[in-house]
Amino acid sequence: MSPSQAFAVAVIKREHRALGAVINNMKAVIEEVAAGRMAMDYPLMWRMVHYIDAFPNQQHHPKEDLWLFDRLAQRTALAQELIAALQGQHQGEAEQLNGLRRALGNVEAGVVGGLTALTAAVAHYAELTWRHLRTEEQELLPLAETHLMPADWGALAAAFGQNADPVAEGDPSVALDGLFRDILQRTPAPLGLG
Repeated sequence: MSPSQAFAVAVIKREHRALGAVINNMKAVIEEVAAGRMAMDYPLMWRMVHYIDAFPNQQHHPKEDLWLFDRLAQRTALAQELIAALQGQHQGEAEQLNGLRRALGNVEAGVVGGLTALTAAVAHYAELTWRHLRTEEQELLPLAETHLMPADWGALAAAFGQNADPVAEGDPSVALDGLFRDILQRTPAPLGLG
């Protein structure tokens, strides 16, 4: 495995883990609220929704579409159906996020049954996300590792290297890095660092 390939794959997987951590925290906070063990922290929940929109949807997914999916489609027809399905899931992300926003807004507004609806919306979003990430890591990346050329991996490494890494130590002025750290700090222990 070339250094560019190793770097690109590591960044993609690390970004998947960061998204997973935020979703897991969101689910856990809602479970704690539903059980009456903590009060809803609306600023924390809105930060989590904003993170999901700002990082995966505005940085991660577009680079997968433009660099990984496009390059792989050029190299092999074996990935066409898989790429089409994954791109469709990326495009459906806005609707899923709007559902999360509506559900959280309803809880904040005191709508009867709002917490139940939010719990269901987050569980549904989490399931779709886990399935999507598993497919990328277990099906798409192995195809990429087989079919992409060194120049493709170099382009992928350069593109993903521009993303603000939300989990690695870095410049605290990077907005998403700060947002991710704020989520971890605000989430009560043992779920987060707060």
